[in-house]
Amino acid sequence: MVCLLQFCNRENVGWLRPHQFCLNPEVTQVLTVTAEDIDSSEVRRACSRLFSLESVETDRFLENLDLEMVKKAYREHAKTCHPDAQCSISEGSGAESFLNIQRSYEVLTSYLERRAKESLHAVARERRIIAVGGAKGGIGKSIFAANLSVVLASKGFKTVAVDLDLGGANLHLYLGNRAILKRSINDFLRKRVNTLQELVVESGHGPLLIGGDSSELGAANIEFSKKLRLLKAVKNIEADYVVLDLGGDTSYNIVDFFNLADYTIVLTTLDTVSYISAYHFMKAAIYRKLNRLFGPESKFRDEREADLERLVREVTIAPDGPKIKSIGDLIERVREDQPMNLSILVRALRDFNPCLVVNRAEKEADIGPVVMKIQDVSKKWLSKEVTYLGSISAQREITESVKALVPTVAKYPRGRLATELETIFQNLVRSG
Repeated sequence: MVCLLQFCNRENVGWLRPHQFCLNPEVTQVLTVTAEDIDSSEVRRACSRLFSLESVETDRFLENLDLEMVKKAYREHAKTCHPDAQCSISEGSGAESFLNIQRSYEVLTSYLERRAKESLHAVARERRIIAVGGAKGGIGKSIFAANLSVVLASKGFKTVAVDLDLGGANLHLYLGNRAILKRSINDFLRKRVNTLQELVVESGHGPLLIGGDSSELGAANIEFSKKLRLLKAVKNIEADYVVLDLGGDTSYNIVDFFNLADYTIVLTTLDTVSYISAYHFMKAAIYRKLNRLFGPESKFRDEREADLERLVREVTIAPDGPKIKSIGDLIERVREDQPMNLSILVRALRDFNPCLVVNRAEKEADIGPVVMKIQDVSKKWLSKEVTYLGSISAQREITESVKALVPTVAKYPRGRLATELETIFQNLVRSG
């Protein structure tokens, strides 16, 4: 029995409409589809084959469609209609069905690739800062930030990875820089250099790097004035994307760097302590954002309202603990006492959009319940809809790459981690 893919090319198969096939056993070229070959009607027909007729009736389905959904549907259909599994080429129906499914898969993957490129280039017209945080150490933030940076650089974006885990800097190692960095962020904080741009070095795997140095005593404890200077400098880094690797705690320094970013990612594992800590990190970040609502680093600094500032601090950082149970309570308090300031508070809260990534997921079935717990508690107490971006599966390749001090996606550019990071990044861009 001969594999059907050997018998097809575009000239002989065409679009493979239902019950309209032209198979020529003399042809031995594999069918391929490029983004230029397809239009919206073809995309909808492909969806109807891999998913359902109902899926083509709304634009929302296409908006939410991603590569993992297409791959999963393709695998399920391929099991049932692959010609090697049920019939020979002469029997026809199995062969024709498989060609149909193959063509639909290629149409949709080409469509998603084209959509991704259009979306990414539209977003990257100006610098975007991505912060990777989480309240627990050892959950893989630096590995995630390093590999995400490599993926972005591989797309042609000028990407700078910045190690802001000032007390435990190791991002340079995960990017393959084995040697001790000659210069670090400490040189900027101590005014040995004037700009962060002077600290930029090649990582060897695509992204540029601004490294940290935790060898100096008290490196993580920087003065407020120095932190403000660093926050401003990070905003001025010349790049398409700046990826911030943050430390694993809820200190003011960490959450201030987190709140600086255009895109904020909270990393967690399926471990109970980890996902509880992820929620507490988001809570600390939103409370800190409100407490610094009119600080010099805030975009709302020119709209300062003393009464609102006083009220926010009174109910969130009182000596005997917060006087509110939820952000919803704060909104109602402002609505009642200071209705003229409500719009400022609402805009500030709207500006806080944490996204969630689950790392080291061994079983896909375990992910949903954890994500729902975080989303539910965040909606109830923080009045925020937390966007779930995707997961990183537990992989032997990641462990091996870490030992070798080589980014996994550099060693396996078409591997599982690269695919997962691609999905996460696409979802991140859409979330903004």
